[in-house]
Formats: sequence, structure tokens, C-alpha cells
Amino acid sequence: RVPKNVPKVTWTVTETVNAMSGLRAVVVRQLTGHVDNASYPAINVDIQMTLGTPAEATSPVPVMMMFGRGGPIGGASANGDPVAAEQLIADGWGYAYINPASIQADNGAGLKKGIIGLVNQGQPRKPDDWGALRAWAWGASRGLDYLESDPAADSKHVGIEGVSRWGKAALVTMA
Repeated sequence: RVPKNVPKVTWTVTETVNAMSGLRAVVVRQLTGHVDNASYPAINVDIQMTLGTPAEATSPVPVMMMFGRGGPIGGASANGDPVAAEQLIADGWGYAYINPASIQADNGAGLKKGIIGLVNQGQPRKPDDWGALRAWAWGASRGLDYLESDPAADSKHVGIEGVSRWGKAALVTMA
């Protein structure tokens, strides 16, 4: 469960780039979701998210949110193979990569940092407190909050996916 005292997140577009994803033009926005740390300034949490939408879209597009660190701008992999972002753009969808490590580290040493450390004011968590999967799900929900404010995204049609541990986080997010 998410604690009641989790602070507010304020989203900022830090960079907008016109790029290509395969043969399609895409608008890519680098976003930072700053978590209010006024209650414990020693810990800073900035959620990293990348949003790409088809440049030719004339109305809001559905978005697939993906747990991961994201690929290069435009979504093509280093060896030129199409990746999920490229396929989504080709089908008229947008994509949002959200970096789980920017929300909460996935190790015991990181539990005094990230959103869990911020909420606990740098103290260790209790055994029944939330863990990394739930923290990542909370962060993805805050990413959805941003999508609800972006006119390029159809926030009523957002999916989420992840692979392996991030797949478990996607299931927790949907729940």
C-alpha cells in the first residue's frame, strides 16, 4: 500500500526534439517529475520519463507506457532493428518510457533513498511498508497524471507493459 504522506509530483518538459522513428516523424519530450521534498530535503526524487508522439497526429493519440530506461530519441535500436517505440509510432500510437530506477532503486541499500526513503525521511522501511514494485507503480500513476495534462496524449487510452521484474510492476500498476 502507498503511504498517505507521499508528496506531490510536479512535471516539467526539459527538452522537446523533433526526430525520426523509422520512417515516421516523432515529437519526443524528455520529462522530469520532481517529487516535493520539502518534508525531507536530504533526498531528491526526479522521475524520468520520455514521451514520443507521432508528429503528424491531429488529435490525441493512445500511449503505451513502458517500464525501462528507454531507447535513443526516435526509438531505433543501435543495430537498426525496429523496437516497440518505432512500431507504436508507425501504428499512430505514442510511447512513454518511465525509468523505474529514477523512482526507487531495486536493492536493499536503496531503500533509504528514492521515494521510499523520502517518505520515510531517510529511515529504513518496516517489513509491511511498500517496496520497489509498488513504488514503481506509484511513479507510473504519476506519469499518467502528466499524460492527462498533455494534449498530445489520449489519457483515456493508456496501456502499460514491462519485461521480467518490470512486468510484475506493470501488473501491480494495473491492479
